[in-house]
Amino acid sequence: MEQDTKVIQELQQLKQKVGHLEDLLEQANKKEKAGPFRIFLDAVGSLLFGLVVVGPVIVIVVGALMVAASWLGM
Repeated sequence: MEQDTKVIQELQQLKQKVGHLEDLLEQANKKEKAGPFRIFLDAVGSLLFGLVVVGPVIVIVVGALMVAASWLGM
């Protein structure tokens, strides 16, 4: 009988903890919903990153490959 009451108390404590975690997850999900303006800003940021960082790196790599190919006489 005593073990049953301990198990019941532990289950109640676990239920409270799980309920608290569910509340935290719901709050996090509400905060992370992105509206159309946020999506637009992310898209513009990605485009600028691609143009400013990725583009020049690709140009440098392709240029280096072309110079190496010309040195090899291809």
